Amino acid sequence: MAKKRWYRSKFLWLTLVALVGAGGFEAYRYATVKADKPTYTMGTVDRGDILSQVGATGTLQAVTTVQVGSQVSGTIDELHADFNSEVRRGQLLARLDRSILQAQVEQQEANLRTAEASVNDTAASIASTRANLEKARVDTLDKQRKLKRTKELFDANLVPRDDLDTAQANIDAARATERATEAQLASWEARHKADQSRLNQATASLELAKVNLSKTVITSPIAGTIISRNVDVGQTVAASFNAPVLFTIAADLTKMQVNTAIDEADVGRIKIGMDASFTVDAYPGETFQGTISQVRLATTTIQNVVTYNAIIDVPNPMLKLKPGMTTNVKILVESAEDVLRIPNSSLRFRPSLTEVETAEAYKKSGEEKYYNFVKAMAGGGAPGGGAARPGGGAPAGAFRQGGGAFGGGFGGGGGASAPRRDMGAMMSRSRRGQRVPIWIQDPTSKSIRPVIVKLGLSDGVVTQIDGGKLKEGEKVITGTEVDLTRTTSGGATRPPGFGGGMPGGGRFMR
Repeated sequence: MAKKRWYRSKFLWLTLVALVGAGGFEAYRYATVKADKPTYTMGTVDRGDILSQVGATGTLQAVTTVQVGSQVSGTIDELHADFNSEVRRGQLLARLDRSILQAQVEQQEANLRTAEASVNDTAASIASTRANLEKARVDTLDKQRKLKRTKELFDANLVPRDDLDTAQANIDAARATERATEAQLASWEARHKADQSRLNQATASLELAKVNLSKTVITSPIAGTIISRNVDVGQTVAASFNAPVLFTIAADLTKMQVNTAIDEADVGRIKIGMDASFTVDAYPGETFQGTISQVRLATTTIQNVVTYNAIIDVPNPMLKLKPGMTTNVKILVESAEDVLRIPNSSLRFRPSLTEVETAEAYKKSGEEKYYNFVKAMAGGGAPGGGAARPGGGAPAGAFRQGGGAFGGGFGGGGGASAPRRDMGAMMSRSRRGQRVPIWIQDPTSKSIRPVIVKLGLSDGVVTQIDGGKLKEGEKVITGTEVDLTRTTSGGATRPPGFGGGMPGGGRFMR
């Protein structure tokens, strides 16, 4: 009987297969768990300055800008100024053709002379009529005396009745002549008044024609620099409905203004006298300084956004800044110097832990009291969207990112008794003065734990912290790096303590 070879033993092969299978499973499990463990991105607690600023856009303009126009129509006959010309007050800028307006002046002078002659004629007629009236009055008195004597003689039967009737007829005729002369005098006086009115009108028309003639000479109303010329020699300007603009003059370009549009959400923080800085595309890398001199009450609405105009006074001694330049403005609202700062991304980080692991992390960190208080508020003690501030303030949803009774931000399987809170809406509010958790990682055990800090001023990138256990140079967690090349379907093997991926597990991707 031949000896049985060892490699033909079924027991041996079954043992080898079992060992290889067990080793492969452990290797796969180890690789899967290791690949699924989060790798955190870190930020540093540093010390420096924080500037709280309001950003806006604006346009540069001169403090005083005057548009010089023409009040009369005509053709440009002469130009005595051009773009960028420095002019003084009263300096000749342009002259319009005078021929038509000069003819109008001469015509009005002739009309005036005619009106004066008419006035003189009526005045002479009035004088003649008054003399005739005086003569008629004298004649009436004479006829009245003769009537009286004739009546006395008639009463004495010394004259016949015909003489008395003749004397009465003569006095009646004299009185009629006197009344007619008075009416003629009144007529001449009325005509004289009309002629005098025509004379006054002719005088006014002549003055108007002379004024229009003088308007053909365009002079500068202020001293400054011409920044715009809109006409050329030979061009006709029409001033029928409005005055055409010939020149635009900016006074003293060493003093400029920035007209900015401030959003209504920021206008309450803007005060007169605040410092502002701005840049222009013409000088990249160079910053100009100014001061807010006015916040105007008139509003402008563009695409349902309400803005207010803030005027910033800017010195321009080197004349670098030009009218019309677009500016990017930053208005300094508040500042903090030499303070501890943390990156704002660390405020948004929420670890993927279960509530049990979260409670253990807070307990190890010595912040169990804070944890219990906020958990109670998040569980229904705080009004919706409200803020609970233990010893300085922590929002009721401070830990809320995904699902879970404790805001859900610590794990995917922690229950669902509390409602979700809108993280975006919460982060949009001011969190200054609140006490919030910042997560750090132990360099030895690689476990993470929270540190409670009180927030101060923020510039949108970094935030001031006041108090707490964080020190300068310490590392804080700002996010989680996730291997996007790995895909999982259904569910993936995860180590204990880590919930599901976003959104339920609250995994933060930076």
